[in-house]
Amino acid sequence: MNNNMNRIINMLISGVNNLYNNYPHIDKLNVFPVPDGDTGTNMNLTATNGYNDVKDLEFNSIGELMNAFARGLIMGARGNSGVIFSQIMKGFAKGLVDTTDLTVQDWKKAFTFATEIAYKAVMKPVEGTILTVIRETGEAVNLLDDAIDEKELWNQIVKAANISLDNTPNLLQALKDVGVVDSGGYGLVKFLEGMHSVVVNDKIIDRLEKLESNDGSNLNMDILEEEFGYCTEAIVMLNHEFINKIEVSIIRDQLTIYGNTSIVIVIDEDILKVHTHALTPGQVITFLQQYGNFRSLKIENMNLQAERQVADAKPSEWKETSTITNERKLKNNMAIIAVVASQELKQYFETELGVDLAINSGAKMNPSTNEFLKAIEEVDAKNVFIMPNNSNVLLTAKQAEKVEEKSKIYVIPTKTIQQGMVSALNFDPSASVFKNHTGLSRAIKNVVSFTITQAVKDATVDGIKIKKNQQMAIADGKIVATESSLNLIFEKSLSKYITHKTEIITVFVGQDTDAKNISDLRKFLDENFDVEYEIIDGGQKVYSFLISIE
Repeated sequence: MNNNMNRIINMLISGVNNLYNNYPHIDKLNVFPVPDGDTGTNMNLTATNGYNDVKDLEFNSIGELMNAFARGLIMGARGNSGVIFSQIMKGFAKGLVDTTDLTVQDWKKAFTFATEIAYKAVMKPVEGTILTVIRETGEAVNLLDDAIDEKELWNQIVKAANISLDNTPNLLQALKDVGVVDSGGYGLVKFLEGMHSVVVNDKIIDRLEKLESNDGSNLNMDILEEEFGYCTEAIVMLNHEFINKIEVSIIRDQLTIYGNTSIVIVIDEDILKVHTHALTPGQVITFLQQYGNFRSLKIENMNLQAERQVADAKPSEWKETSTITNERKLKNNMAIIAVVASQELKQYFETELGVDLAINSGAKMNPSTNEFLKAIEEVDAKNVFIMPNNSNVLLTAKQAEKVEEKSKIYVIPTKTIQQGMVSALNFDPSASVFKNHTGLSRAIKNVVSFTITQAVKDATVDGIKIKKNQQMAIADGKIVATESSLNLIFEKSLSKYITHKTEIITVFVGQDTDAKNISDLRKFLDENFDVEYEIIDGGQKVYSFLISIE
C-alpha cells in the first residue's frame, strides 16, 4: 500500500472520529431551550457506517477506496444531513477516481464534483446550510495556485470552510434569530478538520472516551420548511432493467405530484436512496416498490426529528430495519405497551402498573414504527393498547396501528408519562376491550401533567421570556412560568394546580435531581396541602420532576 493510500485512509479515519467527537454539540445547535436535535447523530451514524464498510478491506486504488466509502455512506445515510453528506463524499470519490498523488488539481475536482452532486440530490437547495459550506469551500479551493503544497492547501480548505460556516446565520434568518450556525455545515467542517489534522499535523484525531453531554430535546435546524406528516426513507435495490437507466427527475417529479417536501434522491449504480416528507408514506412505498426490492425502510413522524437512538447506543449496534419472523399465536386477549424515558420508569410501569411491555426509548422518547411492531409481536395479544406518553410519539404509534396486521391496535392518546400512569391504573383485565379503551382514554382528562426542567439557553416561547439556567414550569405541555429557583416554581406555579379537589400527587424524580430539591418539595407539600403524595425514582433525564396531579 503506497503512502498516499495510507494518507487518505488516515484522513477518513480522522474525519470520522472528529465528527463522532463533536456530534453531541452538533445536536445542540437548536432553537428551543430544551434541545432534541439529531443532525450530529445522523451525520455520525452515516460516517460510521461508511467507515465500517471499508475498514477491514484492501483496495487497489484511492478511487476504489473512496467509491466504497461513499457507497457505505449512502447505504447508511440518515436524515437530510446524512444523505447530503454522503453525496459530498460521492463527489470526492468521483474527483479522486484516477488519482495516485492527491494533487491540488485532484482536490479541486473533488470539491467541484462534491458541490455538483450534493446540490443535485436536493429538490430545493437552500443557502445557509451544509450545501453553502461545501460550495463556498470548493470555490475558494479552485482559486488557489496549483503549485501550493499539501499543507497549505488543507489550511486554506479549513479556513474557507469555517468562514462559510460562520456566515450561515447571515443567509438564514432562523439561524440568526437564535445565534447558531447551521448544524449540517458544522458537521462537515468537523469532518474536514479531521482530515486536515492528518495532512498538517500528521496526527489522526482519536475518538474521545467521554463526549459532551446533551441531555434533553433539541429542535433540529436542518429542516427549513414547516414540516408535517412522515419522514420516509427507503433504500431500493434496483431491478436489472432499471440499473443505469432510471433518472432522478422521474422519482422527484412523482413525489412532487404526491405533495411531498424535503425530497432528496440518490441513485448509485444498483441503489436508489430516497428521503422525503410525506403525508401518505404508503403512496411513496407503493411507487418505489416497482423499481426493485427494499433493502431498508424507515417511517417516522416529522415531530420527532430527534434521532431515535438512545443516549448510550453505540453506532456499531445500529440497524436501520429489523424483520419480524416469529410465528404469533395471539395467546393473550389484551395487552398494554407504554413508552417511557428511563429504565427506572420501565420497571415502574411494568411491575407497579402492570403494563405488559414498556419501551425504554431514553430521554428523547421517540421509538420507531418498527420498535412498536416488535413490541406488539412480543406481547402477542389479540388487542393491544399503546400509550405513547409523548405527543411526538403519537403519529408513530398510529403508523404502527396501520401497519400491524394481526393484532387489533388501540392508541391511547397519552402525551405525558403522568397521563400514561393514570391511564394504566384504570386498566381492568376482566372488562371488555371496548370498556377498557373508553376507560383508558377518559382517564387522561383527570390528571394535570406538571413538569419542571432547566432552560439550556435564552429564548422566548409563547410570549414567555426564558433565560438560560432558569427553572421552567410546564403544565400539560405548555410553558407556564420561569423562576430563578425550584422553590419559587413550587410556591408560585405548582401551588396553582393543587386544589381542594386534588386527591393524590405522584412525583417522578429525575436522574440529576439532588436530595435537597426533593426535601424542599416534600416540605412544600407537607406545609401547604393536606393531600396524599408519593415520590418515585423516575430516573428520567432533562426533567427534574414529573408531577402528576389527580
